[in-house]
Amino acid sequence: MRLLRSAPLLATAALLSALATTARAQGDGQLAIHGYLTQGMAVAHGAQFYGMTDQVSTDFRYAALQFRYDRKKDGFLLQVNNRRLGSSPITDYESAVNLNWAFYERRANDGTSFRFGRIPVPRGIYNEERSIGFVLPFYRAPVIFYDEGAYFSETIDGVVLSHTVKKDSPWNLETNLYGGGWSLLAYDQSGPTYSVSRVRADNGIGMQLWLNTPIEGVRVGTSAQTYRWRSVDDGSKQQVREYQASLDATRPKFMFRAETELMDFETDDYYASYAQLGYTVVGGLSINTQAEYAYERNWNFGTYTRNFDWHRTAGVGLNYKFSPTLVLKAEHHWNKGIQVEQTANPANPPRFNYTIVSLSASF
Repeated sequence: MRLLRSAPLLATAALLSALATTARAQGDGQLAIHGYLTQGMAVAHGAQFYGMTDQVSTDFRYAALQFRYDRKKDGFLLQVNNRRLGSSPITDYESAVNLNWAFYERRANDGTSFRFGRIPVPRGIYNEERSIGFVLPFYRAPVIFYDEGAYFSETIDGVVLSHTVKKDSPWNLETNLYGGGWSLLAYDQSGPTYSVSRVRADNGIGMQLWLNTPIEGVRVGTSAQTYRWRSVDDGSKQQVREYQASLDATRPKFMFRAETELMDFETDDYYASYAQLGYTVVGGLSINTQAEYAYERNWNFGTYTRNFDWHRTAGVGLNYKFSPTLVLKAEHHWNKGIQVEQTANPANPPRFNYTIVSLSASF
């Protein structure tokens, strides 16, 4: 069955590779082909978490093929992907092969660029890299900040305008403005049964700023966005506002990354923060730690109307880089909260833990 699920992805890869060969033969512009694959094996105890259960499973995967064609100041990028999340109902809303990114880009000499199409949202540290395993310290980016298809979208169907102020200076400012819409999911753990529903975000506008410092690998950022949240199933609507702040310090021997955010719904407020610390012990061996904390204010659904913790987690992992593009990871996470794939009571959230081992490669 898994081979059948992968067949469309392989067929797409073969077709695009043939097109790439033709473009090279014509000598018209430059074509670059990239890809990545992360394969994982996981088990959870205490609650189901993004497809992980108490049965060991190897049905965890992120894979993508990216084709980029550039000619002078113009570029076009197409990326298709495949994702497996074990027994998670999230994958019921996906195809075996998904159109992940597809956009046109126009670049200017002054550090300005314009993108149009399905584009990664310039938001936070990991949004554009959330599935690229060999650059992530853990199997996935922190879920309270970069959810698996729900609440926080990886892409936007619209436009992104970017400009770098004083791009040749030790201090420079990357600015991004964007507008458009996207589709995503919402979870309901508080009803009689756990359910997933479809949501559409319309009239979205946002910005991201990154201040790069003279210290290589050290930058600080902030972002904000607002959009109209509309349930595809029942038509209910909310205006949502988001505000984030980021710190990224990535040095040769260690890294420290932290982000915090507020999501202001009309019905409640969601606060989330995480921090990661990593250190290269020797050679390609590194150790990483991570802490996440999210909580709700003014929650007013069903019979539960008070503030409560949404999710707490602590994790530790060992990574070994055989090469810059081949990484083996082993990690364990301790959790408490209602961000689970089952019914959960905010007054008595479940405790659970999970272990995942993964291998990431790219070309």
